[in-house]
Amino acid sequence: MGSGFKTFNSGDILTASDVQNYLQDQAVMVFANATARDAAVTSPEDGMVCYLEDTKYLQVYEDAAWNNLIDSSGVPASGAQKQIVTFTASGTFTKASYSWATNAKITVVGGGGAGGGSEDAGNVSAGSGGGAGGTAVVQVTTASLAASETVTVGAGGTGVAAANGGNGGTTSFGTIAVASGGTGGRFGQETAATNWAEQGGAGGIGTTGTLLMQGGAGQNAIILTTDDFVQAGGGGLSSFGGSGISGATSRLAAADHEGADGPVAGAGGDGSAQQDNTGPAAGYAGGDGADGIVVIELS
Repeated sequence: MGSGFKTFNSGDILTASDVQNYLQDQAVMVFANATARDAAVTSPEDGMVCYLEDTKYLQVYEDAAWNNLIDSSGVPASGAQKQIVTFTASGTFTKASYSWATNAKITVVGGGGAGGGSEDAGNVSAGSGGGAGGTAVVQVTTASLAASETVTVGAGGTGVAAANGGNGGTTSFGTIAVASGGTGGRFGQETAATNWAEQGGAGGIGTTGTLLMQGGAGQNAIILTTDDFVQAGGGGLSSFGGSGISGATSRLAAADHEGADGPVAGAGGDGSAQQDNTGPAAGYAGGDGADGIVVIELS
């Protein structure tokens, strides 16, 4: 432990104890708490640095006050953002684990819908893209939060061959931030020599919070028989982005296309496509929607 602050004068004898207590230990002075610090350092000067063992904060004296700089876990102690806590699966947020925080910005994104599947049954088939999950954002004081808040992360929808894609699940942080999942894309198959389209899945929407956003809709699946053209719809974009890539090709070429999964949180899955009598008879599953996410920015 440091012994406090001492001014050495010309001619003073520098003892081993002085070197240890006033020089080595006080490069950064260590005290049990603020009371011990104030008792030892009765006349602090700007630029002095100390560490408090009870709060685990590093402090500097400036402008007539001891100011927190950083704690032992490396978290900055200014009024700016200190730590980001992310949930990619359901769980519990425990406030006591972040007792230093006074504010929380909470973002929730619903799960993405899966893309529609395809089937080889002698006709061209294609699936539309799944809709992306919605987003809700809210900023609160940590004092307003319960000691434990339930976090639910909505799962992405599952792609199925020769069927509509599954819907994405709802994501929530307690009852203060909620966003629904995207709707799955649709499966469609040409049944006559005519142009045909299948609508993409609708985007989910933030339903509880301060800033409420809707996820992007999936792209339509299209067949143009007069132009020998087939297109599987791309998945909708969430607030985190997504692929949004459709699989378009001439029916005279290899049109088989298995939809890709949503690439980022809340993104919709791409639809699949097949041309006449090619690809697996059971068809391709549409791409799975991406799971949602909860992001908590503490300060």
